Amino acid sequence: MMQAPAAIDGDGRDVIERDAVASERRARTAEEAVEVYEVERTASAIATGGYHMVALQFPDEMLADSTLVAEQLQARVSAQIFVLADTSYGSCCVDEVAAQHYHADLVVHYGRTCLSLTSQLPVLYVFGREHVDASDVAKQAEQELKGKKVVVVGDVPYMHMLDEIARHIKAEHVAVARIPVQNHVYTPTQQNSSHIAPGRLWSELAGPASDYSMLYIGEESPTLTNLLVTMRF
Repeated sequence: MMQAPAAIDGDGRDVIERDAVASERRARTAEEAVEVYEVERTASAIATGGYHMVALQFPDEMLADSTLVAEQLQARVSAQIFVLADTSYGSCCVDEVAAQHYHADLVVHYGRTCLSLTSQLPVLYVFGREHVDASDVAKQAEQELKGKKVVVVGDVPYMHMLDEIARHIKAEHVAVARIPVQNHVYTPTQQNSSHIAPGRLWSELAGPASDYSMLYIGEESPTLTNLLVTMRF
């Protein structure tokens, strides 16, 4: 479950008393870690960007894999790789403060995220890769949608599956809600018209959101709650 951010005006008790939940799905081999944590894509982004000090931020449930991932990355890049294991607030937020303490010039954020903006440091989001049977999901969805317009929305571990699911759905119109930073380093100093910001992009909708049914791929989580509150489906 994705943790909610801790209140910034509290006394720190929420952070100290938070339960750490171990993941039931741990990378068993280096090969699996390379795939699940997108090591090759991350190494390419580090090299292309010319970064020198790279902080890896894992949520508590993924920390068991952090050493393996760091080793695999370090073998592929000349930058210094280190793991942040003392995130002060909810793991869904990028911990710029801790990263800056170690002079990082890039944060790689793993797992679920609220996609909140960073103010100074570039960040590369690595969502992880959960899999579903796209054909089966589409078949079950069609029974409820009955050919109406649908927008396919996913929690971040399922973003890589959304296009495949959409291709299987037969409906009046099928749109996909995309996350522009999914395949790019987000740099907060970018100010031009091609600026890539965190958040979901709804430009594929052919009309108001109220004309669509939302097909959400993922577990019940704060992500789903936020979507239901902010979008009028």
